[in-house]
Order: sequence, then structure tokens, then C-alpha cells
Amino acid sequence: MHLPYLIVLSTAVAANAQSLVEVLSKFPDLSNFTAFYTASQAFASAYFGNTSTYPITFLAPNDEAFATLQEQYGTGLANISVDTLLTLVQYHTLVSNLTTQDMDNGGNGLTVPTMLNNAVNNDRSAGVSLAGRFGGVARASGQVVFISSANSGASKRFRLMSRQNAGQPPSTIRSGLSSNVGIQAVDGNEGVWDGGRFHIVDGFLTPPTTCATTIRSAGLVNLDNALNRSSLWSALDGGKNLTCLGPNNAAFGAAGSPDATLNTTALTDALHFHTLPEVAYSDYLYDGQEFQSLQNATVRVKIVGEGSTRQIYFNNAKLLDANVLTHNGLLHVLDAVMVPLDQMNSTNSTATGTPSTTASATETKVNIPSTGTASTGAASSAQIVIAEDRLESPDHYMPLTAQSTFLGQLEFYANNPEIKGLLEPLQEEFNSGAMVDVVWTCVVGRKAL
Repeated sequence: MHLPYLIVLSTAVAANAQSLVEVLSKFPDLSNFTAFYTASQAFASAYFGNTSTYPITFLAPNDEAFATLQEQYGTGLANISVDTLLTLVQYHTLVSNLTTQDMDNGGNGLTVPTMLNNAVNNDRSAGVSLAGRFGGVARASGQVVFISSANSGASKRFRLMSRQNAGQPPSTIRSGLSSNVGIQAVDGNEGVWDGGRFHIVDGFLTPPTTCATTIRSAGLVNLDNALNRSSLWSALDGGKNLTCLGPNNAAFGAAGSPDATLNTTALTDALHFHTLPEVAYSDYLYDGQEFQSLQNATVRVKIVGEGSTRQIYFNNAKLLDANVLTHNGLLHVLDAVMVPLDQMNSTNSTATGTPSTTASATETKVNIPSTGTASTGAASSAQIVIAEDRLESPDHYMPLTAQSTFLGQLEFYANNPEIKGLLEPLQEEFNSGAMVDVVWTCVVGRKAL
């Protein structure tokens, strides 16, 4: 009894169906890609006309992206090898029909598999959760991109221009070598073609490559040195499904430069402690989650806040740069060298990441003469309170992670009304593995500011 209705509906759908090139040709800022598609008709039709891959979302590079392609590859898209061309097109093809709302994923960012599935750029496999979200292991097995929105704490660069939904949160797509490109979302019918959907990106994605190239490209000199001294590069690059928890250069320095000072046995153990034998994208992490490292030690995840305020810790170390994609997994850049759980103070706030709502922590007070003068006058003294618990601070408190041995070297200007702003830059400078929580109380005479 519904047959006439179904016939009318299917006829309407067929009438509205459009190929990708037909849809893209309506966008002036996609003129270069449209010209490439037309010039490579046989390749493009075979690839985008393969209905067995539907539904997909294609990320179409705009003319701005083509302008920078010459710098990235040393040639135009029409002149690159067929293998490189296929790699690029596959990596710009997401295995799902994604709208801007889908990309937000509750502010946690979204890991999305692509069609790129060669061994050079994708020596990893889909886990149960990723496969469950994207249609099974076979469909989700391709190399991934990571989409961050303005509601996510995972990305430092946010940009999205939406033709349909101006109120949607900004997004970027992270690809290999920490590359981030902006998205121009095309929601609604304007972005629909017969294979799914498309959005516009302002740069070409970079297919992930080896850990060695990725770590060196990120400027992680100390981590590179540690892997060289321990002769672990071949194992790291040759392994599969790995997550490297990599301290940044400042973290190595604050920990006493273990990349240079530890013997090779201890250094190898430390690096194995910082390596997980599975792929742990940030959007799949949850508070209290535990991993067994290659050293067979437990690494515990702590998550504080959500959305743009979401902060992730591995044991005591805070995640600074998430989802640095590699050919065989990913790298998470940390602000500290991790400390084993049994060596962590169970009440240490940096380790637990759990703020206390009271100022009733056990305290040790250290008086340090002020060595500076503010523009409004000299400070008579400064008092530092080292608390076992993190304090949910009022305006005259400033939580700050610092190493106790450095306390006597710190200077600050007690009369400055912008005390919080002055102290925040010190947090990274004095960050280290031997951590305590510090609350600064600014005192002029006996009056707390």
C-alpha cells in the first residue's frame, strides 16, 4: 500500500542526487580542486564513484590550500606521483557522514578513520571502541584524523567558518606531524552529494609518518636523545599500536636531564614506562582509566573538567599536546617526566588532578624575603604556603606547581594587583617531577592583597 509513495520518494532522491564535482563546482573557492577533478576524470570518477565506500565525508582543499601545496610537496597536485595522489585523496576521505555537530562530540574532540590504509602511513589497527563507532573493524581500520572543536581542550588552534550554522563551535583537523588545518563547514543540503557530505579545509592534510620523523619535527630534542642513547628507535618505529607519552624538553630539564644522566638500562626502563602497547586517543580516555606500560607498570589517567577546560593527566604529568599522530599510533606530549604511582603522594594535586574545595590542608610556611620592588612600592615580605592538598583559591591565592629546591630563587612583586597574571608564567618554568602544590599569599605588612 506504500509502494506509490516509495516510488515517488526514490524518484525525488534520484533527481536531487549530485556527483561530488557537481556540488563542488558551485563553490568559487574550490576552483583549483574542481579543475583537478575535471582533468583527472578517470581517477576521480573511479574513486568517488565507488558506492561500496559510501557514506563518506570528503575534505575538499580550497584555493588557499593549493597555494601552499607547492611549498609542502615542491610541485602542484597534477604533477605528484599517482601513489602520493591516492594517499592524499584517501586521507581526505572520512568513513562517515559527519556534520559540524558530529565533530564537536561533546567537546572532547573526535577521532575519525579515513580511507588511508597503506602500511607506510598506517601500521595500526582499529580498537573495539573505534570500530564500534564507525561501522566495524574493516571500515574503521584506516589511518585517522583528530577533529577538535572550541569546546575541546585538545587543540591550541581553532578556526571554523560555517556557511549554514554560524553558531556551531569552531573546529580544526589534526593530521600527521602535528599539522592542523581549519574547516569551513558546509552543513545542510549545500554540503550533500550522492556519496555523503563534504566540508572545505584550508590546507592539505599531512599523512602520518614514523615516530622518529614526528618526534624530531616536534622539536622534542631530549626525547630524541633518550631514544638514541637507548637504541630504541627501531623498536619504536617498527612497533604497532603504540602510544608514546613523551615529556617535553622543559620536563626533561626539570627532572635533571635523564636523557643524558641515566645509564642505558635505567633509561630504557624509563622509556618503556612512558610507552603504552595500545593506541589511546584523547577522546577515548576517561577518569580512572589504567594502562599497563611496556615496563609492566600502571599508568593511571586523571581527567579534570570537561570541554574547553578538560585537563588530562597521566600519573603526575599533564597532557600538553594531545594526539600527535604517527604511522603506528600516536604521541601525547607531557609537561613532566612521569612518576610511578607508588612514588606519588596520594594527596598531591598535580598527581590526582583533584582540586579541594577547602583550605584545610596541612601546611608548611616558608618566609622568603622579597628581593623586588613593585611600581607602587617595596614589598615587605612574601609568604609561600606549600599545601598537601590543592586549594580552590580565592583571588589572593594562586595555585602553582614548583620544585621546592627552587623556592629560594623566586622573586615576585607583592604590591602588584595583577599578581595572578605575574605568577602564571612561572608555572611552566619551575615545573618538575618533584612536585608540590604552592599557594602564594601576597602580603604587604600584615595585609593580604
